[in-house]
Amino acid sequence: MKRIPPPDRRAAAASWNLRRDRPPLDAGDAAAARERIAVPTVGGFPPGLGCDVVETSAEHGLRILDCLPSSGCVLARGRQWSWIVPTGSDIDVRWPPATRYLPDAAVLVSAYEPRAAGATHSLVHLPDQGVPYTHPILLYFAACCISGVQPAMTVE
Repeated sequence: MKRIPPPDRRAAAASWNLRRDRPPLDAGDAAAARERIAVPTVGGFPPGLGCDVVETSAEHGLRILDCLPSSGCVLARGRQWSWIVPTGSDIDVRWPPATRYLPDAAVLVSAYEPRAAGATHSLVHLPDQGVPYTHPILLYFAACCISGVQPAMTVE
């Protein structure tokens, strides 16, 4: 089992209430969600499915990737890493401040579809198995640990 790196001690432990629904997107989040990152499918996964994205800094992303037992598709744009997660991975959890959760910000496309001319994301990690998603709970716990934030979620 991989060991999670120690948290950044400078990060303040946030306290918050869990939300039951999604908060409104600010202008930057709405623009990123409209961009719809094209994620190539692998195996027999059907194209056309919408996905959510969890963004982290490249520094946090590298530490998270090192401690996860497996990871889905991870893309980079500048110094931001985009983790592809299933739609609804923000329900009953509050992602740490070091991340940005973007609902419906990606779409699965055919693995053989040529890369779009204006694509702004480069590939960091392609999954070994046929699922393009990173497990959202494992990603959540790793992001909380690296951010120095206590994980909090409700299960009903």
